[in-house]
Amino acid sequence: MKLIALRCPNCTEPLAVENDDVVVACNNCQMMVAISQNGAVKMAVSFVVAHSQHLSAKEWVPVWVFNGRVIIKQRQVQGGRSGEKDSERLWGVPRSLYVPAWELSLEIAQNVGSQLIQNQPELQRIERPEGAQFVSAVVTPDDGRKLLEFIILAIEARRKDMLKRLEFDLEVGEPQLMAFPKAMFL
Repeated sequence: MKLIALRCPNCTEPLAVENDDVVVACNNCQMMVAISQNGAVKMAVSFVVAHSQHLSAKEWVPVWVFNGRVIIKQRQVQGGRSGEKDSERLWGVPRSLYVPAWELSLEIAQNVGSQLIQNQPELQRIERPEGAQFVSAVVTPDDGRKLLEFIILAIEARRKDMLKRLEFDLEVGEPQLMAFPKAMFL
């Protein structure tokens, strides 16, 4: 077993890390730090807002943002009205695909991700606000992709056409980690 001292790569202060944390903010210098088997490394995290009213938010939550496309290969329904046109309208163009990365129940994570994917908020990158508290990320990029597949399935299953079968492919690049004001999701 290999033990690694988890110190901030910027200021060398010890990091306060919980078992499931994958990205944390250093309590001393506020550097964003990714935790891996090789130790602690600097991590780029963009702070974003959809509305200027959230600039004063205290807590900021991590969200993986994948850019790309969802390609529906097959969509079968039980009967009645098909949601195929709605599905094509949503997935027919490249878009930002969002996966909450902070500790949430699966149901709430799916609801938050669905809301962001369907609404496509216009985001503005900002400097990290003074006093902003970053809530640790607990979802890895690989797990984020798996959760994204679940979110897509949930969006399609909510259509009122009694979905029977769905096959789709994801064409996405590497995700970026963004910090959103937590108040945006309350």
